[in-house]
Amino acid sequence: MFIEIFTTVVLPLAVIVSLAFVLGRVSRLDSTPIARVSFYLFNPSLAFVSMASTTVTADLLGRLVLYKIGVFALMVVLSAFVAWRLGMVGPGASAFMLGATLGNSGNYGLFVAEAAFGAAGLSLAVICYVTDNLLANSAGVYLAARGRTTARSSVIQMFRNPALYAVPLGLAVNRLGWPVAPPVMRVFEMLGRAAVPTMLVVLGLQLAMLPRNQWNWTAVGSASVLRLVAAPLFGLLLATMLGLTGLARQVGLLAAAVPTAVLASIIAARYDTEPGLVAGTVMVTSIASLITVTALLSWIY
Repeated sequence: MFIEIFTTVVLPLAVIVSLAFVLGRVSRLDSTPIARVSFYLFNPSLAFVSMASTTVTADLLGRLVLYKIGVFALMVVLSAFVAWRLGMVGPGASAFMLGATLGNSGNYGLFVAEAAFGAAGLSLAVICYVTDNLLANSAGVYLAARGRTTARSSVIQMFRNPALYAVPLGLAVNRLGWPVAPPVMRVFEMLGRAAVPTMLVVLGLQLAMLPRNQWNWTAVGSASVLRLVAAPLFGLLLATMLGLTGLARQVGLLAAAVPTAVLASIIAARYDTEPGLVAGTVMVTSIASLITVTALLSWIY
């Protein structure tokens, strides 16, 4: 089962990301324009189409959102404690917490969810991704910029995320029967199909551009263990508490077990919060997750 899941689900992801990584290293291709196209066109289109066609109940959607917020909150508390035990303060502690708490449920999680669980799994994974993205652009920015920016700027950043509006619009089409002309829906469907492969290419290009300075291996290793081991354990606990079962439980556990988001490194660099530490955590967790995520899928299948 482990070998089958690795070759059919995880290995294609690794190949696509590796090809983009090599391209980024050889050509020094800037991922920013591609990432912006994905952020403003492909991702919200995927969110809209997924919600417009989902059979997820409002109750389950709410529990998934609470689940992701709960995992994030528990990881913030645990990573703050571990950072304190390691003697990390200020920007170092913030960087450690960013690496441990912000998971890559977008570039990484959406592909694995679709490959492992199909369209139904992708719809649930979109809910997890949008929630994580909003947390990263609000609480994540606050963690990185404590004392350097206002809470108001973090809130403004969060509301600039177009997926925030695509989800309720898609749900309104689904639940309230709002009409959408077939040609318009076709446009959103085509843009949405480009989201997952484009996000994988962006991930590879972003990994190629990560700073390669001297890493604090104790901090990087500890943050990586928290991200890949503690987060899914918290996910298992909260899934039980919130009554998540079946496919929702499987997708939720996957979304908790993904590696550190490249967005964490971008946020750390933006606010000069020891970006090297976060970049190291992104790289280590992205590589190690090929094994840990495969093991998790083998267990939850």
